[in-house]
Amino acid sequence: MPTKNEKLTSEIQSITAETGLRLKEERKRLGLKATDFENIGGWPASTIYGWEAGKASPKSEFYTAALPLGLDVNYIITGARTKGALTGPAPAPISSDDTIYVPRLNVVASMGPGNDLVAEEIIMGDVPMSRAWINRYLPNSRAESLRFIHQLGDSMQGTLSSGDFGLCDTDKTTADVDGVYVLEAHDRLFIKRVTQRMDGKHEVTSDNPNVRTVDVLNGEHPVRICGRIVYGFNGRRF
Repeated sequence: MPTKNEKLTSEIQSITAETGLRLKEERKRLGLKATDFENIGGWPASTIYGWEAGKASPKSEFYTAALPLGLDVNYIITGARTKGALTGPAPAPISSDDTIYVPRLNVVASMGPGNDLVAEEIIMGDVPMSRAWINRYLPNSRAESLRFIHQLGDSMQGTLSSGDFGLCDTDKTTADVDGVYVLEAHDRLFIKRVTQRMDGKHEVTSDNPNVRTVDVLNGEHPVRICGRIVYGFNGRRF
């Protein structure tokens, strides 16, 4: 029969392992690589992998730095999802040297049945953003490749809300990282989650469990990846 100390140690090990699994789940949900945390907080990939494997638990300094990235810290620690936006809005530029203007297109992508393609993409205006903020929190995106697009529908509810503006990285035209993408198919635009399966094929799904659908990209249907959604204009990072 295990002693009280042995039982306590076993419970702690179980909590540590579950925390690591949820950390890995959140990292993959956001399309982050383990090496990204070295650029943001100085944590090497080996440390991240160790936490995810349940060898130890992150300290409070990690969670403080991870929160602006969009990680649901409450979920990682407790297993309960945070309701509403996970982070605050992106900060305004601090100076003219720090300012980059991101085009806002007359493009609406649907999180439901799809929206018709516009005949011509038109820049409706520019949104000033902090280049330093982009470099820090979107380290895998070129500032010049970013575009704002409008998104409607409820199939991605829980990740994206209808009416949000999505910051789309137009350099990401292949689904080499699991994430939320803008897809063109049958002359319509969609916003869906794309996940690679072990057989190399990609699954296209919605995040709303009430309207969840699954399609498989196997080359039979012409689908073009227009970009990956890396941040929500409402302040959530994906």
